Amino acid sequence: MRLTSFFWGTLTRYGQVKHRYLLPFYRSLGLQPKQRRADGTPEPSWTLRTAQTLVHRWNHSSYLEQLDGVLERLKTSKGAVIFLPSVSWKVVNTQRTHHLAREFARQGYVSIFDGSNSTDEISGFREIESNFFLFRGSGKILPRIADPILWTLTYNFDRRDAYGSARTIYDWIDDFEVFPFDRTFLEKNHQRALREANLVVSVARKLHNQAANVRPDALYLPNGVEYEHFAAPPSVPDNDETNDIDATWLEGKPVAGYYGAIADWFDYELLEAVARLRADWNFLLIGPAHDGSLRERGQAMLKSPNIRWIGQRDYRQLPGYLRLFDVAMIPFVINNITLATSPLKLYEYFAAGKSVVATPMPECEAFAEVQIARTPEEFSPALDIARIQGKDPEFRERQRRLGLENSWTSRVQTVIKHLDL
Repeated sequence: MRLTSFFWGTLTRYGQVKHRYLLPFYRSLGLQPKQRRADGTPEPSWTLRTAQTLVHRWNHSSYLEQLDGVLERLKTSKGAVIFLPSVSWKVVNTQRTHHLAREFARQGYVSIFDGSNSTDEISGFREIESNFFLFRGSGKILPRIADPILWTLTYNFDRRDAYGSARTIYDWIDDFEVFPFDRTFLEKNHQRALREANLVVSVARKLHNQAANVRPDALYLPNGVEYEHFAAPPSVPDNDETNDIDATWLEGKPVAGYYGAIADWFDYELLEAVARLRADWNFLLIGPAHDGSLRERGQAMLKSPNIRWIGQRDYRQLPGYLRLFDVAMIPFVINNITLATSPLKLYEYFAAGKSVVATPMPECEAFAEVQIARTPEEFSPALDIARIQGKDPEFRERQRRLGLENSWTSRVQTVIKHLDL
């Protein structure tokens, strides 16, 4: 049960949430806080109660029996890679750890995604692809796997202690402000990870430069793309899926589109101003409202007649919706968080051959193919330039090559090379 309440137990121990929007955001990733009784003692959360029921149903010996099957797979694999508890497997927006865990399995490893801290309805091990297992259960099971490779993050590095001398990869994925934990706890884990991890990787140049000051062997490892998923000719979304998009609205004007989280880092004011300037364009937004920012700051934007938000769509459907975009965009505010962000969708846009307009995040500015806009007055002509680019077959092919060069396959191969696996 220790890992089941990992996130919110840590939050209770180490301090209060620093960003008022992060609680609902982390709930959307499958993490639930503990409630408290009137006397102040913890009330088991739904997650904890469910996990307790599962433990009764699947006792320790049952977990061990399942583990035996996993160990058999290891005999014919390249080894085990365990992703320590992070976010739920069943989230709307597929995350970096999801892609990496799946890709390790595809490259010959037994990959295990530990969701013991989440609300995922899994008892023990569940194989969802060849050699790729989801796990949820006793924290004493996975450490029985001999000589695994551990994939860790800032907020869970301390959990590697249960695994003895296992080889460890520390993945620095975000500025500390993103995480709903006390800064002291994060700093302690981070400094320890920089000292002890066998390999340190960072998702963004800003983070990598800081890590390299302590670990000269640190590796820059930005996000990537499941290339085949986005580069293949996309199917047309079913009418049932797009009946909330007026066909005349789509066909009447060029479409600038965005998909992903609609959250505090989205620049509502910028897009509203751009929409006023460019009444000859439509702006299509796809994704879940992860926090209260859309309600508090985005209502004026949503009143724009040429802006349409259709809510979340499944990852498998995204290539079909992406085909509706004349231009893809990433209109984020610029702050400490986004300066250290590697937008995963950037590489998915590339793989689909789309032209891109983005605000000046370093990970976007690194590509000459991306139109960078700081203000509505810059964003407006950038749309026209990007639209012209998007009609050029050579440009689209260049974008697809960028996607291929930045695939999750290539990311894992880079890690394997540097870890001498």
